[in-house]
Amino acid sequence: MGNANFVKRKSMKYVIGNNKFLEISPKAIEVFEKYKQNHGKNEAGGILLGRCYKDKIVIERVTSPNSSDKAMPTFFDRNREKAQQIVNGEWSYSKGERIYLGEWHTHSEPSPQPSKRDRDMIYNMLKNTIMEIDFLFTIIVGTNDYWVGYQKSKKLTQLKCIKKKVYGCKKFKTTVIIGDSSKLETLKGETD
Repeated sequence: MGNANFVKRKSMKYVIGNNKFLEISPKAIEVFEKYKQNHGKNEAGGILLGRCYKDKIVIERVTSPNSSDKAMPTFFDRNREKAQQIVNGEWSYSKGERIYLGEWHTHSEPSPQPSKRDRDMIYNMLKNTIMEIDFLFTIIVGTNDYWVGYQKSKKLTQLKCIKKKVYGCKKFKTTVIIGDSSKLETLKGETD
């Protein structure tokens, strides 16, 4: 065993609509990857924090699970008081620019789909939270992929990823091609 190439994903970009995009920062992606739900782990999750611009919304930071959250293999419930303290602190520190944008959690499936409980949770958060925005995001981190949703009014829409690269490839057994078809890159890693 030697050192394999290690690739960090750039920010991920999703289409919201009407020339508006969602970007997820590399720091947020690092947290998602750290808590992937492999090998019978409990679900993990937290809140999404970021900024809104005219043409894009950027998720700059996500919180990690803490000891006051409740988690099981098919359930995650974050502590609302702790989360609110973080939201208030981020808002104050950024002079009102960094705001609460939604929720994230893990599923132990490769290509996750939101459960009824997931859908109800994000809808109720939007309906029952006083905010400057009229939408929320929900991100479900699967073992191979993410499900990214945009809740506006009563409708939850899955967003399409338009920029995605491999993240955290420490070792893999085949050549992996990443990027869009106009700019392909090949990464080679070691086998075990």
